[in-house]
Amino acid sequence: MPSTRTSLRELIALPLVLLTAASLWLLHARAWDLGGRSPVLTFDTGQYALAGRELAQHGQLATPFALPIELATHASPPWPLAVVQPGLVLVNAALFAAVPYHWMPGSQLRAWLTVVVPFMCFLMLAASLALAVRHLFAHSWPDAPPWARFGAGVTLGVAFALDPEAQHFAMGSFTELPFTLGLFFALLGLALGVAGERPLVFGLVLGVTGLFRANMLWLAPLFALGAAATADPGRRLRTAVIVMTGYALPLAPWWVYKWTQFGSPAWDLTRYVVFDRVAGLDWFALYHRAHWPELPGGLEAVRLLAAKVAGNLPELLLAITLGPRGLWVGAVIAWLFTRPPRPLAAAAIVALGAALLGVLTAAISIPWLRYLFPARILLEPIGVLALWALLWRAEGLLGAMRTRIAACVVAGLLVLGWGAWSTQRGLAEARATSQERAVPGWMTLTRMSILLGQRLGPGEAVMSNLGPTLAWQTRRPVIHLAHTPQDVAAVRWRCEFRHVVLCFRTAERAWPAWQEIWLREGAAAATPGLGVIAEQRYQTPEGFTVVWLELGPRTPVMALAE
Repeated sequence: MPSTRTSLRELIALPLVLLTAASLWLLHARAWDLGGRSPVLTFDTGQYALAGRELAQHGQLATPFALPIELATHASPPWPLAVVQPGLVLVNAALFAAVPYHWMPGSQLRAWLTVVVPFMCFLMLAASLALAVRHLFAHSWPDAPPWARFGAGVTLGVAFALDPEAQHFAMGSFTELPFTLGLFFALLGLALGVAGERPLVFGLVLGVTGLFRANMLWLAPLFALGAAATADPGRRLRTAVIVMTGYALPLAPWWVYKWTQFGSPAWDLTRYVVFDRVAGLDWFALYHRAHWPELPGGLEAVRLLAAKVAGNLPELLLAITLGPRGLWVGAVIAWLFTRPPRPLAAAAIVALGAALLGVLTAAISIPWLRYLFPARILLEPIGVLALWALLWRAEGLLGAMRTRIAACVVAGLLVLGWGAWSTQRGLAEARATSQERAVPGWMTLTRMSILLGQRLGPGEAVMSNLGPTLAWQTRRPVIHLAHTPQDVAAVRWRCEFRHVVLCFRTAERAWPAWQEIWLREGAAAATPGLGVIAEQRYQTPEGFTVVWLELGPRTPVMALAE
């Protein structure tokens, strides 16, 4: 009879976690009004959708969208992939190719295909956390009570699903959840000792994970060291080398692609974000001009970047230890002093190292909290498990087993309570933010697509602040809006276009250098160097003002920076 009850608990755990995760996703999608006030494709997700469609339809790694800076190396569309990573591009392309157009016709419907993989990764992470607890308990605590396995697994799975950032990244074609899923399997491989036993397979997992985010490049050596630590003493160096070899195999074609397109296998346009807020520069201005920026170098660059990191670190460290998160991190560190089994210790140390590298990466680039998500969301369940282990062993401090069980239950309730509070805040923020979305709905984009088709020739490029969203709907090349009207001539000299489409909801949302043109009719024609010969304005049902500028013949740029 006890065996039957245990099996029933384990059978209930997985559907319970999956149902909870799916329900939370739906609540967040409704709060966000996904597909309504909030379009399925945004600036980030639209780039992956565009590249995936280009690969599915034309068999090439390219995109019909470009930032002005990209024109400095490749002027004509379609442009090579300078910003996105290949993993999600390949996945989206496979989905577009697998689902016939007549099943889901139109750009609006097919955009929903890009949500499939992030949503599945969201469910898989919640379920995998619940299942991983069972495997870890069987591996390291085989005589654990059945209720402990059930309660711990369900708590960690539901806690992940309650995280509002995880819910948000499941709303669109973001790389965070696929990348996090790969990191999870890598950490689980370390904890179960598989990494040291099968280093090539472990390395391949790291390589596939690295297809989704470039920061795997500096995380892979950390995982390789972790795998080496779990191997037999005489095989540790060999294990680390094999892991790194396995990591390189899936990424080798991508490195060759970047070499052929940009001249270096390590080339990445996102490297310029390290100079955001350095020496008066910012990433927005750097990316929206059609020439390579002049950047600080040598010791001066080191000094400036060190000052930037020092300034950003306090806020980022506070974010990763906010509320009970600090308790989880502290529990991991304290638990490591209890001399746990080597595989478990290796997984915990690597998770801590990955979180620290995530903080440093955000500090030296753009201090956005989203860059902390993959490492943070995996460090937290490790911290909860560590806390439970410390409480269970604290017989000298807590006394009777009943007291220790109660302490573990309170810790679990704290985890779920923090998650519920975070979800409530996330839903409120989603409702508020969706009211002020900076991208119009598909009806407006469809109207723009029709007008562009009437006025522009096939394949003719257009410049717009709507960027990849407009490119997806219109199926034509789109160059993102230049930083200022004075920068338009330099962009046109790289790639010719005759139309600029501005679409903003309010003056506060309009780019500073374009506000006057957006607010006042006739201001564009009076702007030197822009060369406007016609202007049209109209209001959309969502409250956006569209300003359509037609430009005359381009003029030579005398001082174009190379």
